[in-house]
Amino acid sequence: MKKSRLLLFALSPLLLLSCGNGEDPLVPLRFGTLIGTQADDPIDHTSQIAWIKKSGLASLVNNEENFLLLLHGSADTCTCYTEWHETILSRYAKQHKALIYGIRLDELESDPEYYGLERVVGADTLAVFANGKLKYQHTTAKSDDPFVTDYGSFSSWMEKRVKDPVIFTVNEEILDGFYEGNEAFCIYFGRDTCNDCTYLNRHDLRTYIDSHDIKEPNFYYLNFDNFKVAPEEYVAQDEANRDKEYYQAMKDKYGLSLQEDNPAGIGAGMFPTIFYVNPDGVSYNGDVIEAAGVFYNETITDGKVSGSYFTKERYDAASSSYLGYLKESKVEKKYFEGEVIPDAGSPRGDAKKDLLRPLEAPIINALLDYCVGNKI
Repeated sequence: MKKSRLLLFALSPLLLLSCGNGEDPLVPLRFGTLIGTQADDPIDHTSQIAWIKKSGLASLVNNEENFLLLLHGSADTCTCYTEWHETILSRYAKQHKALIYGIRLDELESDPEYYGLERVVGADTLAVFANGKLKYQHTTAKSDDPFVTDYGSFSSWMEKRVKDPVIFTVNEEILDGFYEGNEAFCIYFGRDTCNDCTYLNRHDLRTYIDSHDIKEPNFYYLNFDNFKVAPEEYVAQDEANRDKEYYQAMKDKYGLSLQEDNPAGIGAGMFPTIFYVNPDGVSYNGDVIEAAGVFYNETITDGKVSGSYFTKERYDAASSSYLGYLKESKVEKKYFEGEVIPDAGSPRGDAKKDLLRPLEAPIINALLDYCVGNKI
């Protein structure tokens, strides 16, 4: 049975002030994962960890993310690591759908700072980063430490420091299962390498998630970078451009591109896109897209917004369907029609998005209210 559309959120000041170690607020992890955290997913000495290189850690830090990091200094096959990983760390990751990044100790040997991480050869360090800065850490150096030997003690340490994630990374198989189900959900289509997406994460999503108590979010993220290369089984019409063809086919599949039977898309499909989907068990686009928004893809010409997802034409056509959340909202500017951007010149990158954000943020908040406001 489909769940009814979510009601608007309610601020929860008490939860926002809840403390970690008795003084500091909990670190909201924001992004988690469903990949590898399902009940039947196996656990071994390499599972439940998203292994990254130094450049990947630098990106997380530079993008001011909240995240968990395992600095891995022990041998993969050493019982000092495998027992802790398989009985405690992985169990916690699966239970809380936590996304844990892993980096090997030798990957950071050329960096004398190590981002403030404690280095212990032959042991591991689990760290919590808040807005790109090291906040908490604990090593596994002592074999009799309850953090290493007891799941309850480990969980207690975590629960005093972090807040469970709200947005869960999925793959195509997991996401398709939601489309073929009967429960409404919110899906964020983005790319880890997309500057517009990282800006949305760093500003609007962070602000919203960190300031609201979101229960049972059903909020998922699909990284479209994973579709840049066509799989072997993909049959292309144009072999010379099979990767581009496949990438476009995936955008068509999920309704990111504008088509006659899918008015919620835009052009060939852009990122970041957020949809609220009320599935019918069969369709992947079209009428099942109950609410939609594509952000930070505006064009600025001569100091004015000259192109946007949120045009008057689209609003007039969709205010009773997938832009109904805007019609119902108190957002003052529900569409853009030549809005003047003071001192715009020819802005690029974050400078351009900073100018657009006062217009975009109210719409983003209205969509998130609709998608992940508190459920009853």
